[in-house]
Amino acid sequence: MSSLNTRVSACWRHLFSNYKLILAAIGIVAIVTHAHRQLEAEQVFAKDVAESVVVAPEGAPPITQESIDLAMQIYGINLPSGTEPPMLDLNMQDRGLTTRSPILDKARVTIGPAAFSSWALLGSTLAHEIEVHCQQNFFAIYVMDLIGLDGTGAAERQAYIHELSHAQRFGTLDDDAKMIADTVAFYYPEAEAKINVSLAAPVKSWVGRAFLAAALVSNTN
Repeated sequence: MSSLNTRVSACWRHLFSNYKLILAAIGIVAIVTHAHRQLEAEQVFAKDVAESVVVAPEGAPPITQESIDLAMQIYGINLPSGTEPPMLDLNMQDRGLTTRSPILDKARVTIGPAAFSSWALLGSTLAHEIEVHCQQNFFAIYVMDLIGLDGTGAAERQAYIHELSHAQRFGTLDDDAKMIADTVAFYYPEAEAKINVSLAAPVKSWVGRAFLAAALVSNTN
């Protein structure tokens, strides 16, 4: 009995010492599931955008909740399941923000006055938050950050690139496009990331890099 207890205790100690590897494995399962769903959603979304015709009002939008609701309709931005409607926050400094706990919580999107310089920028900001961040797997991002894969940086790069790639859809002004590109280059440069990884990368790439990072972490302990 004493020998059995010793083996059980040793097993638990080994399991606890490799908790990061366990978290990485859980994260990989979440990533694989999410990647397949995201690919299907992106294909449907691309078809809908290609068929849509956008006519924005003249001038800059008033800084109101009604402008946010109207921009959602103008640019055909649909709320994913598990997402609350975007709300205006007059005290926020950034253009937009998406918050969500890693597990079992609805995404909350807030939009600040900085997004209201034009209808194009307001639509682009809403797409940044809703079409990208609200579709991302926050648990996977948390696990990536935990094991050193810069999940937050990858998530932001993906959202800003989405804005730039849809500039024609929103009619984004050249100055705004430059501002977005400069933001990516300054705050989220790929060259400075520990491991350059995109949340839209193939599943095979995700799995390989996640296991590699987990192995590196366990080997240094």
